[in-house]
Amino acid sequence: MSFDSFYRDTFLPEHTHLTNIMLHVAGTVASGGLVVWAFVAGQPLWALLYPLVHVGPGLIGHRLFERSAEAGDLRVTRRDAPLVWFIAGNHRMVWELATRGLHWREAQEP
Repeated sequence: MSFDSFYRDTFLPEHTHLTNIMLHVAGTVASGGLVVWAFVAGQPLWALLYPLVHVGPGLIGHRLFERSAEAGDLRVTRRDAPLVWFIAGNHRMVWELATRGLHWREAQEP
């Protein structure tokens, strides 16, 4: 499976609830800001919080708004794709939202 097929066939179908998507956006943007701030402020150890800040809001979004019996709530334990693909999927989703707006999903349809 390629990353593109994972993103289109696995990642996007599990991210349809707008509140869940916005929580993913918040976590992705906040974690990126945290890393930048940590190094600019001369506090690089704060960058170690990146995984928690990045994944936390998305896990809350899946738990409260977009539950999936197949995927489960604790998605960091999934083994159906490399963990880095889920992180990359968040970044791609945020990029597509920023560049194409809320209708970016229409371009993902085969």
